[in-house]
Amino acid sequence: LGQKATICAKRDDLNSALAYGGNKTRKLEYLAADALAQNATTLISIGGVQSNHTRQVAAVAARLGLKARLVQEHWVDWEDPGYDVVGNIQLSRLMGADVRMEDAGFGIEHKETLKNLREECEANGERPYYIPAGASDHPLGGLGFARWAFEVREQERELGVVFDDVVVCAVTGSTMAGMVAGFKLIEKLYPGEKKKRVIGIDGSAKPVETKAQVLRIARNTAVKIGLKEEDITEEDVILNEDYHAGTYGIPNKGTWEAIEYAARMEAFITDPVYEGKSFAGMVDLIKKGEITGNVLYAHLGGQLALNAYSRIGETK
Repeated sequence: LGQKATICAKRDDLNSALAYGGNKTRKLEYLAADALAQNATTLISIGGVQSNHTRQVAAVAARLGLKARLVQEHWVDWEDPGYDVVGNIQLSRLMGADVRMEDAGFGIEHKETLKNLREECEANGERPYYIPAGASDHPLGGLGFARWAFEVREQERELGVVFDDVVVCAVTGSTMAGMVAGFKLIEKLYPGEKKKRVIGIDGSAKPVETKAQVLRIARNTAVKIGLKEEDITEEDVILNEDYHAGTYGIPNKGTWEAIEYAARMEAFITDPVYEGKSFAGMVDLIKKGEITGNVLYAHLGGQLALNAYSRIGETK
């Protein structure tokens, strides 16, 4: 990349031994505690067929001795022989989750399907705990990555480095939102320290919705961690729209080039849905000189979905 930046990666794809972990595990740490406090017996959630999130919900449920009932919607129009049987959905089934396929398309909003599932669980005598898509639009959804920001600060001190920018994929929004709120609190507590930009790379192909959700969740999270809602401004939410490849879950040539570059340079494995797109964005922005200095790339997981994209380089 012409020595324009120094890149480090924070590996949330390696953050847990709990069925391959991932960014949702940080969020579920808070939501699972809340579920247990409410004496829930069943975790219910929703995602696409190859949802990393629902796989992590299934893992948490298995670990805690709870039931998991999952709705897997048709979020991605992708033809692959193993798309609905390998990868994330295979592990969810393996861990004992009740997996239900639905035809509804992609959307980060709350879905009517889960309302029906909740009513079914209650009719069966279960006590369901509702987790929205990505564990995002939930009162506790941003807390895991607000704490992540403080973890980064500790690691900077240990490593003797200060990061200028953090690059992260954004779709349902609470990962980026938590980072924005967490780093804002650090600014307030340690005013002499260098401020960071959190640069989101949109993977939803619905950037207006994603940006609005990131801002709303960041403000809600801010209040929970001791800030004021108005401490988070629209300028704090930087969401780049240039690398989503036009459709959620569909890679383009640039996505695959980034995936292969990372794999062949560092054996650094990314996926066609999330990390391939955010990595493509980071590399291109560095080449353009829009990102310089010390860069922290947030790897959120997702490699399991590669199994469902078996033809390397295929686009639509």
